[in-house]
Amino acid sequence: MSDELGISIMMGKEDSIPEGPQFPSDILAIRADKKGPKTVAILLIIGAILIAIQAYGDWELNSAQDLSDSEVEEVLITLNSQGGEELSVDDYQNFHDAARDSGGYLVRAIGLGCAAILLLIGGPLLFKLNPLGAKFSIAGATIGFLGGVAGSYQLNQAAIETLHGPLSLTYEIMMYLCGVCMAACIALAAMPLFNAAARMALYGEDKIILVQEEE
Repeated sequence: MSDELGISIMMGKEDSIPEGPQFPSDILAIRADKKGPKTVAILLIIGAILIAIQAYGDWELNSAQDLSDSEVEEVLITLNSQGGEELSVDDYQNFHDAARDSGGYLVRAIGLGCAAILLLIGGPLLFKLNPLGAKFSIAGATIGFLGGVAGSYQLNQAAIETLHGPLSLTYEIMMYLCGVCMAACIALAAMPLFNAAARMALYGEDKIILVQEEE
């Protein structure tokens, strides 16, 4: 019948018949992510600048024997707006003396200053996809966390001794806020080392092909 219709049917080997849809062998490959580490590096550099500003402010406060009345009045406008019993210029001067004597300003200035330096070194290195950049950044953020929390704790203790009412709560909140911010900085700096695609970019690997073995 097939001869009459001019149709010829040829049967080949079984492997010539595709068993299913054919996909590229590397369709499941994990490819290096170069944009992720560079984005993290930019965020770390911005964070380092903000940390450096805070460290410089703490250093100046530690160096100041007495604050001018105009400086104290500017601070009191914010503190007294929170309600409760108002602070006087002398009250805040007493807090400043206690805070400086406790070493809180100095500890926080040194911790945050070292953190800013290491982050400013690590950030550009990470942007160039150098794994040392992530390690420098993690070290800097860890030092900033320890120094920032320790210094803020000492300042909080000075606030408890000299300030009254809800105003002392402000410095307790600042202590927790400093810890949370630096912990977030540690997590951000460590991300390129724990993310598979970002880690491949740092160590010069192009891609990893996932092979599924047939049983």
